[in-house]
Amino acid sequence: MQTYDLNNHLESAPKHIGALMGFERTKVLQLQLRAGAFVPEHDTDADVLIIVQKGTAVFDFSGKQVELTPQTLLHMLPLEKHSVRALDEDVEMVVIRIER
Repeated sequence: MQTYDLNNHLESAPKHIGALMGFERTKVLQLQLRAGAFVPEHDTDADVLIIVQKGTAVFDFSGKQVELTPQTLLHMLPLEKHSVRALDEDVEMVVIRIER
């Protein structure tokens, strides 16, 4: 058993993306965005689960927008192009990347 601290890294930067841990074909990351900050369009060659812990994030999939809150879970398929931005408050998310 091991625990991981989900510290706030937004004091020194408008966004933070950092690895928390990994095992086999799975990587767990922490993503934090200040209000209004964004991550430009990209994709990955793995399945991805997004869990919002705080705030509201808007994911854009080629013009289709999906709002995520702590009450929602997002699953993205490999190679799905997307961008993400924080709305009116800071956003904290856990990103789970699972290679097939």
